[in-house]
Amino acid sequence: MTMAEVNSKRELNEIAEVLKVMGHPVRLRIMLKLAERCCCVGEIWDHLQLPQAVVSQHLKILKDRGVLESRREGARVCYLISDSMILDLVTTLDKQCCITEKLAA
Repeated sequence: MTMAEVNSKRELNEIAEVLKVMGHPVRLRIMLKLAERCCCVGEIWDHLQLPQAVVSQHLKILKDRGVLESRREGARVCYLISDSMILDLVTTLDKQCCITEKLAA
C-alpha cells in the first residue's frame, strides 16, 4: 500500500465521520441554520423550537467532531461551520433537496 492510498483512506474515513455526525435530523437542521450565518445557542433553539439543552447537546457533538467552531462575542457564544467544504456540502444538500423550503411549509 502506498502513502497516497493511506492518505486517501484517512481522508475518506474523516469524510465518513463528518457525514455520520451530520446524519442526525436535529444536527442537520442546525447545520442548515448555520449555513445562513453564524448564530448563538438562543437563536438556534428559537429557530428549531427545541429545548436549549437538546440544542446545546447537539452543538457540542458537532463541535467535538470538528464540524463547528465557536467564538465568544461578549457574553454570547456564536457557532459557525468550521470548513468551507462542509458549508458547500450543506448548501448543496439544501439546494438539491429543498430542505429549508420543506421545513418552512
